[in-house]
Amino acid sequence: MSTEKILAEVSGGIGRFIINNAERRNCMSLDMWGRMGDVFEAWADDPKVRVIVVRGAGDKCFCAGNDISEFATLRSTPENIAHYGSVTDRAYAAFNNIPKPTIARIEGFCIGGGLEVAQLCDIQIAAEGAEFGVTPAKLGLGYKLEDVELLTGNVSAKTAKEILFTGRRFPAADALRWGLVNRVVAADELDATVEAYATEIATNAPLSVKAAKVIIGEAVKESAEQDHDACQALVDACHASEDYIEGQKAFGEKRPPQFKGR
Repeated sequence: MSTEKILAEVSGGIGRFIINNAERRNCMSLDMWGRMGDVFEAWADDPKVRVIVVRGAGDKCFCAGNDISEFATLRSTPENIAHYGSVTDRAYAAFNNIPKPTIARIEGFCIGGGLEVAQLCDIQIAAEGAEFGVTPAKLGLGYKLEDVELLTGNVSAKTAKEILFTGRRFPAADALRWGLVNRVVAADELDATVEAYATEIATNAPLSVKAAKVIIGEAVKESAEQDHDACQALVDACHASEDYIEGQKAFGEKRPPQFKGR
């Protein structure tokens, strides 16, 4: 699963996705976006992966977004702009649709496409010194509707205007206040906090966690767009599972349950 610039490891039920391009502030090349799509599509059905932690290598930057140095050659014609978009769209779709919880471990800069990656995660935990921004206004780029929808799905339209109009970098305190992140902790507590969250999720019943993620996704849709049958099927699968029996048995025996995901 690993290449030089993308590291993908699995242990103890935790998938660890590392953007390994620290010398370039963990910016994402087109090839790296392609690898992201590969990894998340593979992990979607891998029972060994119960929760995923996404991080950037080093402590200076979570991800600075796209590798702008590629734009002159890879985003210079309508055809290659379309190809570039298809690769990143596939990565975003694989990330967004994976039925496993995802946690962004954010330290340093979290900018542009990097902030989009963080927003695609279910939970965001940031160090106090992290900085956030979206910078198309600094580059002469247009921000696509889908990207704006991702932003306004996390913050108010008023806040999105401030972020996009100015192109500024904002501190972690603002990100927490706006709802871009779940928690902000001291830098020396970041790893322990992320690990505690990931371990706790990985030990919970996988079918229950999957049901929660999918049903929350349906709950935020307009009523007419909600798939009630799919939601009920997930609930029924939990009630019919071996894990449901194990959970009750472990509770009665006053011991931690050993969930198998079936």
